Amino acid sequence: MEFIRETGRLYHENAAGDMDAEILFPAIENDTVWSIDATYVSPGLRGQGIAGQLLAEVVALAKQENKQLRPICKYAKEKFFRTPEYQALEWHNQ
Repeated sequence: MEFIRETGRLYHENAAGDMDAEILFPAIENDTVWSIDATYVSPGLRGQGIAGQLLAEVVALAKQENKQLRPICKYAKEKFFRTPEYQALEWHNQ
């Protein structure tokens, strides 16, 4: 699935132009950290791994842009807990 990127946001639109999947990751800490605040997938698309694709894309972008990540939403917290590769990018407030 191909996502559209805006500052602090990745999303997907269906053929009708409606947003049906989204992850929000605003910059914090002087733009050194992205806070993963929300992940949404419309009911008709759930169970297809789309939330995981969104999160993986944010992780890849964070690596490219040398950012740390702060998982706030429940989905991101659970994925970080289970994925050592993601944990390496996790920001811990000092």
